Amino acid sequence: MELRIDFYSKKELAIRMDFAGRYPFPANETSELFLFSCYTLRQLSNLGNHPVSTLLAVLLTTFDKDTALELAEGNYKFPGPIQFGVLTGFAGVNIGVDYGVLKDQIMSELPSLVNFRGEGKKAFTVTMPPFQHYHKGFGLLGFQVNYYAFHSVIALFRFLAKRRINDNIFIDHLSQVAKYCGKAHISQRIPIGDQVTLTNAILKEIGITTQDT
Repeated sequence: MELRIDFYSKKELAIRMDFAGRYPFPANETSELFLFSCYTLRQLSNLGNHPVSTLLAVLLTTFDKDTALELAEGNYKFPGPIQFGVLTGFAGVNIGVDYGVLKDQIMSELPSLVNFRGEGKKAFTVTMPPFQHYHKGFGLLGFQVNYYAFHSVIALFRFLAKRRINDNIFIDHLSQVAKYCGKAHISQRIPIGDQVTLTNAILKEIGITTQDT
């Protein structure tokens, strides 16, 4: 199984998924949830305690069916300063950066999902088994990786929601997985280097039985 997220610019990206062999589950829907969770947890882990990872985690805890619909239709709006303050207060976190900075540098707009037209200037790739995550185009210092990592997770949620927007059960499961991933980061429960174990636990928590991965 492979996931590729190619950014052509900050405004455009393409997502491709290959479920050759239907690994790790018989149903592609379950594999998609598994992949989304592993990918999201890895990006949150890679970002560490950076304000952008905290921002992403807080937003993920708010994702629900309405969010999925808004993202699928391209109508999603990032929270304004007042709502943002309420969300961070409710989550019990302090981003540590002025809202205006995050708005200008991270939450200015959502990149558009476009058809694949070759490898992007910057990209994230996941392959499994085993679960491995790669990135390209960021250099040794990881220049601007925070922006792209943040938007890649939201874009993947949007991509999956858009392709299965009429499947209420899947959308509910996808939203629950997003919430659990966000909460896991906020409570610092994401293990370094092993997101598969936590993903299996998350899927089990929402009622999906997993096999050994």
